[in-house]
Order: sequence, then C-alpha cells, then structure tokens
Amino acid sequence: MTGRARGPVERLRRSLARLLGLVPVLDLHGLGVADAVRATERFLADAAADGHDEVRIVYGKGRGSPGGIGALRIAIPDLVAAREGGLVRRFERQVESDGHDGSMRVWLRTDPAPERARGRAA
Repeated sequence: MTGRARGPVERLRRSLARLLGLVPVLDLHGLGVADAVRATERFLADAAADGHDEVRIVYGKGRGSPGGIGALRIAIPDLVAAREGGLVRRFERQVESDGHDGSMRVWLRTDPAPERARGRAA
C-alpha cells in the first residue's frame, strides 16, 4: 500500500515544485575539480532518472582563485556542454549584474536519447 501512495504524493510534490519554480540544486563550493566533476555527473544522471527536466548547478565565481577565475567556473560548464545533445538538452549560464557567472541552469532529457535506447536494446 505504501508503494501505491508514493506515486500520487510524488506527482503532487513535483507539480508543486514546478508551480513554485523550484528545481534541484547542486552546490559545488569547496570541492576540487575531480570531485566536482564526479558530483555533477552523478547529479545530472540522478536528476534525469528521477524525472527532473531542469536543475541548477552552483560552481562559484572563483574570486579567490588565481586570476580571479575559478577552475570550476571553467570545468563545469565545459562538462555540461560536452553532454549537450545527450543527457543535456540545453544549458544557460546565470550571469549576474557584475557580468560574471557562478551558476547555470541545465535542462535535461528525461526520455532516453535514441542512441542510449538502442544501446540498451542490443
């Protein structure tokens, strides 16, 4: 009985989140590049598998980094761009009034891409 109740409750929760504009957020502050890349890959895959079509990733501006540009500010958008056309439908850096970005919105493909579906069927 518990499994049956979860379906409608989960659908209601998702509907309310969409109505309020809430999306899952991954905050990468404090992580090194390798850990941030792993966390981002896992987050995107889990979010898509859970049916989320939009997420937000916060990687920071890197103001304390050498040259004022953080390593994650380069690595994470590059990673997401490399996934575009597969898991990622599109993405957009969130540029603030100072002209710098520290986060991005990512729109996910929640249905299997044709190449992934073929791979599973084989």
